[in-house]
Amino acid sequence: MSLRIIDANLNRAREGLRTAEEYARLVLNDARAAQVLKDARRELQACEAAFGPELLAARDIENDVGTRPQADDVNRASEADVARAGLKRAQEALRVIEEFAHLHSPTAAAAAAKARYGAYAAEQQLFVAAPRRAALNAPVMVVFSDMYMREDWRDVLESLLQAGARLFQLREKNIPTRNFAEHATAVQGITRPLGAVVIINDRADVAAATGADGVHLGQDDLGAKHARKIVGPAALIGVSTHNLVEALDAEQQGADYVGLGAMFHTLTKKVQSVGGPGLIARVQPELPIPVFCIGGITRDRTAELIGQGARHIAVSSALLNAADPGAEYQALCRAFGERA
Repeated sequence: MSLRIIDANLNRAREGLRTAEEYARLVLNDARAAQVLKDARRELQACEAAFGPELLAARDIENDVGTRPQADDVNRASEADVARAGLKRAQEALRVIEEFAHLHSPTAAAAAAKARYGAYAAEQQLFVAAPRRAALNAPVMVVFSDMYMREDWRDVLESLLQAGARLFQLREKNIPTRNFAEHATAVQGITRPLGAVVIINDRADVAAATGADGVHLGQDDLGAKHARKIVGPAALIGVSTHNLVEALDAEQQGADYVGLGAMFHTLTKKVQSVGGPGLIARVQPELPIPVFCIGGITRDRTAELIGQGARHIAVSSALLNAADPGAEYQALCRAFGERA
């Protein structure tokens, strides 16, 4: 009888995982989440293969007292609800498979366990990491730094949020770690209720401690692979790059996006080199992840970058020192043909 239980739950787990995978692939267009789900399905296939033909032979639909010939009476408000329910169904089924598989095959039980933990990881990717990655579709990232503002940072932040800004990199180079963490917490207290994403510049420890959405690393900072161990699998990781080699390396190390520049001379930070707008034309076509042009970018210079194929920009002083930061943010978005 335990083979009947395993067979029924294999079907249930397979259906649930596929439902979530289709959501990741066709609704979110998120390749990473879809791959985690695909890997879980492969472990499920390995589990099924460990039983052989006797598993299918044990199926007895006619005598299954739980069979419902009509559709279940359920209420789903969104595609996300459908995917979430599918994953929960798969997780429960995989636990049942694992328990009963111990009666037949340790190999099958181990594969079911791997698939179950894959489903847990997929849940995190779908409902935490994927929405964060979706924020990287924004054409403008605000590099937010109190030291470059002429007004109180709260007023500047409020102006930007009201204008629709939802992607921020918090950059504070010259304050103690404790103060940086307190500032990051205060910023997120304002941005989080609006669904804005906050990425911490340089400091993976501050990002992890404050529950930020990610960390942005320089070439001399902790590498992306090591930073991932600190900030976790659902956090965004960005890397500053200056050429195609560095950009490709960052992507291979697991970065979710790269900053590329400097595009122009800037007083905001010391730059290793000024690549010019032509740099984005060489790098953008080679990377599957977002590339944010950075360095001396103003509204007047945006058209030149777009002409070279730029899809994203990261802007600091041109926004933070603007008479109306929100209006300037919207003007930059319009340059990309998007309304904030």
